[in-house]
Amino acid sequence: MNTGKQFTVAENLVVTVEPNKEHEFLMSTAEVAKGYGINVNTLRGHKHEHRNELIEGKHFITSVGKTNAFGNKSIATFWTKRGIIRLGFFIKSERAKLFRDWAEDLVIFVSEQADKAQQLSIWPEPEKRKHNRLTQERLVDLLADVAKIDDKELRLSIVNKLINTHHEKKD
Repeated sequence: MNTGKQFTVAENLVVTVEPNKEHEFLMSTAEVAKGYGINVNTLRGHKHEHRNELIEGKHFITSVGKTNAFGNKSIATFWTKRGIIRLGFFIKSERAKLFRDWAEDLVIFVSEQADKAQQLSIWPEPEKRKHNRLTQERLVDLLADVAKIDDKELRLSIVNKLINTHHEKKD
């Protein structure tokens, strides 16, 4: 994953979030640990200790990467928004509180933006108004020019067309 967006959680804390179609976003274990101010191994310990509450596919996903020179495949865990919040139930510190608040705000912001997009998609595009778009100034300027026309019938016809929005066709 290399399409991450960086977010500032606090003055000295910037984390990277990976956009994801299924989960909206994911964060690596290292980024979540950094956010909570704990060691990666401590986070893994919470994952193991609370394995009955942290569900793969819901709170985290496991990604199998490239094979190294010894034939071992690298395995990485990425945390969903639900997992990031759920982890916060187990980590108690001022830094964890700050990160939980940030994660919660991010989740709510993303959800609100999705709701707004969905609401907009159900409304049809507004019809363009069918009216005379002449400004008052432009209309006065045109009428001044029309006043110079000697043919009274032609002058009245043009004035009528400029002022009235609905034109009746004459046979």
